[in-house]
Amino acid sequence: MSLSLTLSNALSGLQANARQADQISGNVANALTEGYSRRSVLLAENVVAGLGAGVSVSGVQRASSPAAAEARRLADAAAGRAGVLSDAAGRLATSVGDPGDAGALATAATRLQEAIAAAADTPESAALLRGAAFAADDFAQSINRIATEVATLRTEADAAIARQVADINGALFRIKSLNREIQSRAVTGGDISALQDQRERMIREVSGQIPIRVVRRENEAVAIYAKNGGQLLDGRVYELEFTPTRVVGPNQTLANGALSGLSIDGRAYDIGEGDGAGLFDGGALAAAFELRDRILPATGDDLDALAEDVILRTQGLAGDPTLGPGDAGLFTDEGVAYNPADRLGLALRISVNDQVNPDVGGDAFRMRDGVAAAAPGEVGESSVLRALQDAFAEAVSAPTGSRLTGDRSTAGFAAEISSFALTEAAIADEGAVFEAGRATALADAEQQLIGVDTDQELSQLLVVEQAFAANARVIQVVDELLETLTSI
Repeated sequence: MSLSLTLSNALSGLQANARQADQISGNVANALTEGYSRRSVLLAENVVAGLGAGVSVSGVQRASSPAAAEARRLADAAAGRAGVLSDAAGRLATSVGDPGDAGALATAATRLQEAIAAAADTPESAALLRGAAFAADDFAQSINRIATEVATLRTEADAAIARQVADINGALFRIKSLNREIQSRAVTGGDISALQDQRERMIREVSGQIPIRVVRRENEAVAIYAKNGGQLLDGRVYELEFTPTRVVGPNQTLANGALSGLSIDGRAYDIGEGDGAGLFDGGALAAAFELRDRILPATGDDLDALAEDVILRTQGLAGDPTLGPGDAGLFTDEGVAYNPADRLGLALRISVNDQVNPDVGGDAFRMRDGVAAAAPGEVGESSVLRALQDAFAEAVSAPTGSRLTGDRSTAGFAAEISSFALTEAAIADEGAVFEAGRATALADAEQQLIGVDTDQELSQLLVVEQAFAANARVIQVVDELLETLTSI
């Protein structure tokens, strides 16, 4: 081997070692950078006329694990879905309250029955009559408050859908742009690692909202599909379409066209039906649809059924001589008699009859003497109060069109709604904790495969330093030989 070839080999080795050292330092510097994947310098042997001619850098390899990434993406989507459902269930449970706690729905129902019983035992007590009237108003307001929370959650879910759709579309267009740049650099042999990291961050934004599969395309581009087959990006962006609704009321549903569904190129897609079969089901986006269109309306139906039960127990009460059949009783539909054909949204409208409610100028003596009594009657008369007491305590069949079951008292139906809310919140919270833990574990497992191990990097740096020293020594020896030759 000639001295010039030897020198060339050593110089190429030094250049490769410098590039390796630079990349190792970059890895160590980004060890804690979220979304950063470890890089390795790829070396190739140079051959000239059949002889070794040193080494060259053939490229930079970005660490990846497609299987681990796919598992983590699916787990991210499941955790996103579970988190959305858990947050909503927790808010509902807080609004309904634990039976026995002040402000809880079941507590208000029990307090109403106890207040009426106390007034019936001492009908001459104006304070107890007022207490019974206020207990009735408190129960009605408890139903109103929870129904308002349901409506608020539906409105927030609709707004969340709009935000997610905008975020997903934005991420997909950025991924498309990165695809083009990556392809361009890949063709010319440029380093695409940093661009791939950026693209993976964009992909992760999408994967928390829709479970996705990433498919490799020519020159390092990618296509993105939902796990169940929905197209999101393949050459072009399949832009999601959704029209938000400013305020979502009980009478607004997807079925009657008052709310927007999800569509692409004008074609509607089922999502959030609860069976996981929709093309875009499985993530936070589907969970928001599920809340808006299925879970929260079911809770609203339960509350409407409870309101109907309460009103019908007092409407045209036979034990109240001041009322005729069908006349508005202690509880009303916004001040008038209730029409069973108009139950939707009743929980928002139920109120105590103004003639009884002291807060709006009514007189509490009508709790004792009858809702439509013109003047106070005998102070010791308790028949109307006893009739109210019996009406609320009677076990009647659950109204149809809700999840309420069996024959129960008013307090029994309120307790059943509380049970629904608390059980669903506990299940949702447990699911959210599990899915979040699983997503974290899979993210950690992926990081073990593609992340930076500083100990390993520093160990590799020692090897590079030794190679650098060896190449430098070769150059030094060649220099000494050349000096010897020139001095002869």
